[in-house]
Amino acid sequence: MWARKAGNYEKRRVEVRRRTRVVRKTEESIGFGCPPCGIPQHLPSLLEIMKMGKIRKLFLISVIALMVASAQAATEYNLAYVGAQATVNGARFMQWDEPTPMGSGTIDGFLRIQGPSGAGGPQHGYNTNGALEFDTKSSVNTHALLLSDIPIVTLGGISYREFLLDINQSQGHHILSLDEVVFYRAAAGALTGYSPDPVTRNSTNPAFGAPLYDLDAGGDNYVKLDDQWGAGSGKGDMLLFVPDSAFTGAGNYIYLYSMCGYTMDGSDGFEEWAVGAGGSIIPEPATLSLFAIGAAALLRRRKS
Repeated sequence: MWARKAGNYEKRRVEVRRRTRVVRKTEESIGFGCPPCGIPQHLPSLLEIMKMGKIRKLFLISVIALMVASAQAATEYNLAYVGAQATVNGARFMQWDEPTPMGSGTIDGFLRIQGPSGAGGPQHGYNTNGALEFDTKSSVNTHALLLSDIPIVTLGGISYREFLLDINQSQGHHILSLDEVVFYRAAAGALTGYSPDPVTRNSTNPAFGAPLYDLDAGGDNYVKLDDQWGAGSGKGDMLLFVPDSAFTGAGNYIYLYSMCGYTMDGSDGFEEWAVGAGGSIIPEPATLSLFAIGAAALLRRRKS
């Protein structure tokens, strides 16, 4: 009897040691029980995972999912409050609260984007005189854009090309993300066949050439916008200043590929891009001084 008990004890001791090794390897695989670097030292095998208890399996799956989501989270630039400003890859984004309706016939629009009614989700497109693609809306305010038609303004001694975005949301659904902003320069004004890369969303069509400016250069970024200060069409919500030095290369035409609503759904009215009005809507010098600290103050990691 004692021999049998001793044998059972030894079996239990071996089983405890085996489970301890599995748990330790699991902890290491998710960044625990390893050096301060937090780099996984071991990924549990399928057999080890199958031998884990239900709670451990759920815990491991949850932590791994959290790690993956954290690694893939885009960087947010928050322009969802009055006076907000941010600098992303050299371009300056500024919340703009136009107190009176400018009207689609007043602003110099060149691109309208609107997804299927009630569909929600992302909406994207680009300006052209050619065949329209994606969610580009047919309108007199969707057309080719000449570089010479984009006003130049000077901020802090640097020359920028100025653009305006009207996101046209409703009061009940006023938050929207601006997920893609990519500029191109070409010799023709009727390009079509954008053919976006499945990862970067940049055009793979050689006719568009290399991007002049890309919001996502160096990493996934998005700008959070809020239309509550002037909901509806015809009121500007954001100013964009892209360095004039970025518009290099040959060709007189500028193309803008834009996507909204990928991170934060926008399923209301059309979004409209326009060229800026030059010096008439440039902020006061005291406001411009905030650009230097805008990125550091406004940038944070998305938590969901």
